[in-house]
Amino acid sequence: MSMMFGKFFTQKRGDVRKQRKVIGDFLKEGPAAVSKIAEATKYETDLVVWNLMGMLRWGEVEVTGEENDEMVYALKEV
Repeated sequence: MSMMFGKFFTQKRGDVRKQRKVIGDFLKEGPAAVSKIAEATKYETDLVVWNLMGMLRWGEVEVTGEENDEMVYALKEV
């Protein structure tokens, strides 16, 4: 993972909302690791991580464990 997130900060707010909705909809099926989310959404891994960090910041998701050296994320119970 290159961890070059700078390019993601220049996205339009609407695009970020769409990405987070797609990720959130996938997580409604259950907790998943970054690689599984990236595979299912067809988003690059860095983009998934960047969005998950934002979703963590706003309390939308939480880390629920680890799988194959990757964090596992789940939608946070409201």
